Formats: sequence, C-alpha cells, structure tokens
Amino acid sequence: MSGLLKRGALTILGVALTLGFWTARDRLTDHASASLANIPEQVWDGGAKVVVEVETSAKARVSASFETDNPQDDAAHRYLETWQRVDPGVHSFTIDVPARVGGMVEIDSEEPKVGDTVRIALKIDGRVVAEDHARLDETLRPGYGFFAQLTLDDYATGKLGKD
Repeated sequence: MSGLLKRGALTILGVALTLGFWTARDRLTDHASASLANIPEQVWDGGAKVVVEVETSAKARVSASFETDNPQDDAAHRYLETWQRVDPGVHSFTIDVPARVGGMVEIDSEEPKVGDTVRIALKIDGRVVAEDHARLDETLRPGYGFFAQLTLDDYATGKLGKD
C-alpha cells in the first residue's frame, strides 16, 4: 500500500511541477508574437480576403509577416511571422486578414542562378494592388539575397508602406 501512496504522491508532485512550469513560462513569454512554418489561411480573427501570388523559376521561400497597428507596448499589439518553401512555378495563398494589419510579404530564391526570376503580387477582389519582381542578371555575390518584396501598411486595403 505504501508503494501505491508513494506513486500517487509522485504523480501529484509531477503534475504540480508541470503546472508551475507552464504558469512561469506563460508569464515570461510574449504571447503577442508567434511564428508559423506555413502561410496561414486566416490571421487571428480574419476580416478581408487577400491573395498573395508568387512566381519563381527556382526553389524559394515565401515569407509573410502580420502586425497590428497598435503601439508595441499596448496589450492589444500582435505580431505573426510565417514562411513556407515552394517549388518553381506559380503559387497562390488566400489569406483572411483583419483590417489595420500591416506587414511584409517576400519571396526569396534559394540558390539562384543567373536568369532566375521572382515575382510577388497582392490581389484584392481579383485585381493586383501591389507587385514586385526581379530577374537575376549576374552571379549573386556572397552575403546577398535575391528576392521580391512588398511592405504593406494594411493588407485589407492594399495600402503600401514605406520600405
């Protein structure tokens, strides 16, 4: 019987320690920031559907960040960083994004070669509201990247931000 009581006490102690760890971690972690290894179909509560269309002639990584327009010290401020690897070709991501959420979308070519191309476009209601493209005309120097990028003040309206 004492062995059963001992195991029960250790189980209770283990649960208490786990709950204590989770509580301490939650108090020390910034829940306003998150990171995902795929481009989401919906950001937070959603609101407006936008389409991010990318085209690449080589393997690439698509990145999209989302940030509310609240000051960073405001409890309502949120930030989400996402990315996804893609093969050569055209890829579309339909994302439901709340109003007044800005950020950046980018396509980075992995191991680009001379002649490679990248393109990124933001579409709202089927029309392109912002677009960037590039073609690699010379060998990429070490430490440099080859990409196309859009900075947005508001995804829902397509309002561009300053680079």
